[in-house]
Amino acid sequence: HHPPISQNAPMKTDVKTQKRRGRQPDASSKSGKIRELLATGMSATEIAKKVGCTPALVYNVKARQSGAPAAGAQKRGPGRPKGSKNRPSAAPAASTSFAGLDAVLDAVRNSERERTRLRAALEKLKAVVDDVLA
Repeated sequence: HHPPISQNAPMKTDVKTQKRRGRQPDASSKSGKIRELLATGMSATEIAKKVGCTPALVYNVKARQSGAPAAGAQKRGPGRPKGSKNRPSAAPAASTSFAGLDAVLDAVRNSERERTRLRAALEKLKAVVDDVLA
């Protein structure tokens, strides 16, 4: 049993003969119509509605239409990139953990000050209301 052949699969180039392999572009196909409409500058959603496909297909055709990736750009594989900055470290640096702790303590102190200030304001309001009602 062979896997299904995707009509939208990118064409591969035979290294020895420099000929493109795979299904040849067909102007009457959906992707052919999409290529024509992309050339007019129409938006992806408008093209999708007109052709009767999803915007994702329009973006895929657009990406393949541009040909090879831009200079310096390589197709990335799955997984985390080599040398990723988000890799977990063995232990956090002491200065950063203390800085985080200091920030938490400052937040607690500020909330305590705010609570004290609001409590004083509420007591003044209560005194005013008690005077009016008395």
